[in-house]
Amino acid sequence: MSVVYAIPNIIAEKEDLTQEYGTLRKAYLETYKYKPKKSFITREAQRLVLITSDRTERIYKLSNHYRTHWNKFLAKNAIGKELRVYLETDNSRTNPMIVKLNGKKVYGKSSKLPIYILIIASTVGLTVYNLYQVIEKNN
Repeated sequence: MSVVYAIPNIIAEKEDLTQEYGTLRKAYLETYKYKPKKSFITREAQRLVLITSDRTERIYKLSNHYRTHWNKFLAKNAIGKELRVYLETDNSRTNPMIVKLNGKKVYGKSSKLPIYILIIASTVGLTVYNLYQVIEKNN
């Protein structure tokens, strides 16, 4: 998981990311249902949906992990401004890597950094633990 997901997003430079831009046409909150892993019940959560319009309509979805930034997009004066989005290395439009509104960075890579560091640290920790177990077994 860390090799495929976390490490490429940490070391990716802004120039390497897929960049999309357009004019923010609509921003609204959406309630959706999801099923957590290893659970039998479905739960509801909210996410922010951003729709851009220029030549093609693009839809970006920001999970409630970014709810502290939602007010900037939901403000009346945000509609009609330029939205520049840098997608993650998998080019998913859900929770993009960096979002700029009218040239100002609303949130970026640093807001996801603790999650990536946790994934990498746990990978290193488990690897060291397993190596220790193997060495102890052989002695």
